Amino acid sequence: MCRSLVSSFPTLSPLPTFFAKCRSNAAREMTFINGIDVIRKLEKYILDGHFQATTKFIIINVTDLYTMIPREGALHTLMRFLEKNLHHGKIGTLSIHGIMRMTRLILDTNCFAYNNKYYQQTRGGAMGSAFTQVSTNIYMFEWEQDLIKHQTVHKGMYGRFVKYLLNEKG
Repeated sequence: MCRSLVSSFPTLSPLPTFFAKCRSNAAREMTFINGIDVIRKLEKYILDGHFQATTKFIIINVTDLYTMIPREGALHTLMRFLEKNLHHGKIGTLSIHGIMRMTRLILDTNCFAYNNKYYQQTRGGAMGSAFTQVSTNIYMFEWEQDLIKHQTVHKGMYGRFVKYLLNEKG
């Protein structure tokens, strides 16, 4: 039976907490938790005097994000993220090399069943997988950095609603 190998690697469990700690305050401020959060941040934006008659509201919906992240892009992004954020090249006892080896193994062996047939997933990750959630958030975190910088320079407001937020307790 095909199943995600994440469950076989409990040592990967520190990744969500590590990612949450590494995100900058700007990224936290730019994540909308729910509709009320959007309204509160918009009210602050208005009170700070940034709202103009020419202000535009743009919505981008990334369809099937978890299953559409390119494999090599995800690997390169994860490597850059780890190199930038790890102190002494490790999370606990896991080295960058070990994390990357396990990541490749998970991506290479990810499969699913559909209509009583098994398929190997060649793009993205398994829906509902904690690993896929972390990997996707790291990928999007890097992707949005130029947009965040642009909005900051131009006194714009940027926000990202994440349907499945990481558990940031811990």
